[in-house]
Amino acid sequence: MPGPGSSKPTAAEGPQPTVLGVAIRDDSWFRRVDPRLELDPGARAPDLLKVPADGAQRILRQTVRLVADIPRGSSPDVVWVDGANELLVRTGGIGLSCLTGLVTVTLPVTCDQLREDAATQVPLGVGAADAPSGLVMSTLARPVGPDVVLDAWSTALIAFAWEAVVHLAQQLCAAAGKDASGRALVPASIAAERGVLLIQPMARHRIAWSRP
Repeated sequence: MPGPGSSKPTAAEGPQPTVLGVAIRDDSWFRRVDPRLELDPGARAPDLLKVPADGAQRILRQTVRLVADIPRGSSPDVVWVDGANELLVRTGGIGLSCLTGLVTVTLPVTCDQLREDAATQVPLGVGAADAPSGLVMSTLARPVGPDVVLDAWSTALIAFAWEAVVHLAQQLCAAAGKDASGRALVPASIAAERGVLLIQPMARHRIAWSRP
């Protein structure tokens, strides 16, 4: 029997909600498009996806496996090779944080020249809620991290971080719904505010190819 001052037992918590098969604390931000709503080409979904940064990070650690071409069930670590240079990238520890207009992707890496794992950070300038910039992003020519890593891998780290964020947005938009033609929605814009990743789903544009 609990003694004085002991907390009362609480009911067992139910299973956590999931998005893209990943358990997260709260999925109230994940607004699926009403299947009865027919979105014409180029039309935006009614709801902006306001993804809490911690939830976005948890989902990113799964979706990034496809970006790194890592088979399901295998180690999330991957080795990049460029000539005589090798870099071990721990994709399972990828981090994502958000400030207004800025998304920072953190990648734990290691190599023979480092005594222990180091964190590299790629800041991506994106739009803000009141100043959307579509899918246009900017970054530094050189990420943040150890010189011995950045001297050889700056370009690859930037490209990987960018693709990881874009792929995350693509997967979330596709899960949110389809357009009038039954095709998965795509991101119209990626933006950020403090602690929140902002993604706007939209219907694909109709592209017609003409022969000369």
